[in-house]
Amino acid sequence: MTVTLPSLRIALRVWRRNLRVYSKIWRNTLLPLFFDPLLYLMAMGFGLGTYLATINGVPYKDFIAPGLCASAVMWGAAFEVAWNAWFRMEELRIYDAMLVTPIEVEDLVTGEVLWAGTRAVIYGTAFLAVIAGFGLVDSWWALAMPPFLLLGGLCFAAIGLAYTSLIPKMDYYTFYFTLFITPMFLFGGIFFPYDQLPEWAQVVAWFTPLYHLVAICRDLATGPEVLSVLGNAAWLAALTLALFPIPVRAMRRRLVA
Repeated sequence: MTVTLPSLRIALRVWRRNLRVYSKIWRNTLLPLFFDPLLYLMAMGFGLGTYLATINGVPYKDFIAPGLCASAVMWGAAFEVAWNAWFRMEELRIYDAMLVTPIEVEDLVTGEVLWAGTRAVIYGTAFLAVIAGFGLVDSWWALAMPPFLLLGGLCFAAIGLAYTSLIPKMDYYTFYFTLFITPMFLFGGIFFPYDQLPEWAQVVAWFTPLYHLVAICRDLATGPEVLSVLGNAAWLAALTLALFPIPVRAMRRRLVA
């Protein structure tokens, strides 16, 4: 089964629908996911950071702050394409309603991925403003971070929507968050240098998208190595494109067949 190219114009209609809904509930949804990395910053950066002066010559607060910015993107995208997408698909049957219009499955998936990426970049950019206010950003290159946060959000959205499209019931999200999202958060290089892990763990961590997004954010916040930033961004883009056909095919079988 081939995957046809989506129509961006139609996909943006799906995106706008989600934006309109979000505009009515954002106050209740923004703060919980926003405060999670903020609490980690307070506990680890300003708490544990009193005992760990520097890592690789970087103050510990400055070291973890960009990584937590990347984690805000991950959590934002992950939640949007997990329970929120499941309820639209299975409980409210919104996807079924969309597909009786000129919207095709690939347009629906594209719109959902774009929306999850948008929501993720809202969280990441808001957290970037917070850490900048704390004086934890050392380079003006941090202003270039939002497009890369969006790229990371699209990658996590593609992963999460692929999972959502394949699972038979929402109970399976326990495995997704416990065995995939949380380990990435702990071992993606946010709280300690990636090269301190055992060699096998470094290999595993390198293949996770959070590692690459953390590296991008840290580089831009401290003064980038341009080739490193572009290389990590290319990896995220390639993974997103490689994963995109999975939710399209799975959603087509689930909703159309």
